[in-house]
Amino acid sequence: MHMGNGCENTEFSSIITIAAVIAIIIAIAITGYVVVFTEKQHSSLYLIPDSYQNLARNDTIFFAYGVINSEGEVTDYDIGIYLNNTLVVTEQFRLDTNERYEKNEEVRLTKNVSYPAKVEVLLTNKNTMNTEEVHFWIETNT
Repeated sequence: MHMGNGCENTEFSSIITIAAVIAIIIAIAITGYVVVFTEKQHSSLYLIPDSYQNLARNDTIFFAYGVINSEGEVTDYDIGIYLNNTLVVTEQFRLDTNERYEKNEEVRLTKNVSYPAKVEVLLTNKNTMNTEEVHFWIETNT
């Protein structure tokens, strides 16, 4: 039977401790890199609160939307406004990094609109071709 002198266990324990410390340092470095360098770049499309009502008035709807560019570069955009999946307004614009764009819209309703009607704003980032959509529903006031 062989009995160790305890020195081997101490050396093994030291190696495990050093390996654990190195693994923790590597994990912290990787986490820091991910947090600092992989911030998701995106565009934000939103309806401006209280800018619209869910009732059509005199065959016209009013609302406002906004876009924020967080892409990290100058970005070209297309806007399409749809009424029950029918394109009724288009617009193009360009925003610099962190620039904001807001627009008041007025859309005339056609006589054959079926209610409830979906009003949809579709934003297309022309650099990446990514899209975002916001919408609301309207009822007739008659």
